[in-house]
Amino acid sequence: HLQFAIFLSLIMLVEVAAAIAGYVFRDKVRSEFNKDFRQQMQNYPKDNQTASILDEMQKDFKCCGAANYTDWEKIPTMTNRVPDSCCVNVTNNCGVNFTVRDIHVEGCVEKIAAWLRKNVLVVAAAALGIAFVEILGIVLACCLVKSIRSGYEVM
Repeated sequence: HLQFAIFLSLIMLVEVAAAIAGYVFRDKVRSEFNKDFRQQMQNYPKDNQTASILDEMQKDFKCCGAANYTDWEKIPTMTNRVPDSCCVNVTNNCGVNFTVRDIHVEGCVEKIAAWLRKNVLVVAAAALGIAFVEILGIVLACCLVKSIRSGYEVM
């Protein structure tokens, strides 16, 4: 039973270490996301699954490109056009020969980063709730070990 308390403590230490690492390397995470987003943009014309994921992201966050809509100009098959998911009112081929007022001009990397900053309290609250349950489990496991060692019989 003591092993259970030790195991729970180790899990909690790993979770705390992961949270600290996430906070310390948050800028690195952001730059990696930016790099990966741009790489996925390169795959957009070739891969339907990548295209549907980027389209969904651009629709949900009302954004276009990584930094802004001009990022799409760097994609060889996307000259003078953006994906239809960049349009304010999404219709078929609305991104071809677009006007700036008809599309979302903000980049997705910054929009998603802002969304994460806004929702960090919810994530932190959930993490604290889980940590409380884990601490309770550790305390109860230690109490169980103590009662077993002192000769108290359970049921």
